[in-house]
Amino acid sequence: MNRDAVMLWSAVALYGLGLALTVPSTWRRRPTLTRGTLGALAAGLTLHFGFLVSRAAEIHRLPITDVRSALSSFTFLATLAFFLVYLRYRIGALGLFMLPLVFLLTLLSALRAGKTFESPAFRSGWLVVHIGSILIGYVGFFLTFVAALMYLIRSSELKSKNLGAFYFRLPPLDACDQLYYRSLILGLPFLSLGIIMGFVYASRTWTGPWELDPKILASMVTWLIYLVLFATRLGGTWGGRRSAAMAIFGFAAVLATFLGISLWSGLHGYFPKLGGSP
Repeated sequence: MNRDAVMLWSAVALYGLGLALTVPSTWRRRPTLTRGTLGALAAGLTLHFGFLVSRAAEIHRLPITDVRSALSSFTFLATLAFFLVYLRYRIGALGLFMLPLVFLLTLLSALRAGKTFESPAFRSGWLVVHIGSILIGYVGFFLTFVAALMYLIRSSELKSKNLGAFYFRLPPLDACDQLYYRSLILGLPFLSLGIIMGFVYASRTWTGPWELDPKILASMVTWLIYLVLFATRLGGTWGGRRSAAMAIFGFAAVLATFLGISLWSGLHGYFPKLGGSP
């Protein structure tokens, strides 16, 4: 096992440990996570960063040219976002909703073997902005999804007047709503920028009906979902529960666009056998 693999697998183990330690901390209604929990996650994040830097130095570009690297970059950014949000809001339960997906996707990125797809196209500055912006946008929508899920659980228990196990472990509705809105206004501009930069690059580089590529169409559908969420939030036309439900649907579209559509997209395939750019 080489150095990069050791760093990534160590990060996976530390993320798993951090997740395992988050459960008892939250169950005991601790207002904050323990130092051991934060220490494990911070150590995992540091090793994960080291892995990405090492890969970038080896291939001389951002490590996002295949599904393994793209997943790894996304989960690194998501873990970093977890720390930033936790430091701002001190929501211990945030780990219960974010860390399982972080751990699972990082594990999948470590398990996926194979040679990284090589293409000179990834050296383009247009694509650096395109892919980087979209990944940041997806992280913002991940936070929107988590905030929406916490909002729905807490509001459902309030509505039923049955204060279950989650009620005392979740933040107030106002905090969920604030996180929802702030993460939404983070994700939408970055996704918009990423799509625009992708269109500019495609119009200059690709030939044929690239506008009909499945991933481009899926990206536009995802963008429209979040544009509607943003517009209805500003206009006050939708209530909290409806917006939260739509945000959960939106993140399902993100996952389908990010991962599933890549199986059918020849131009955007993350897999070597398909070729093209992500």
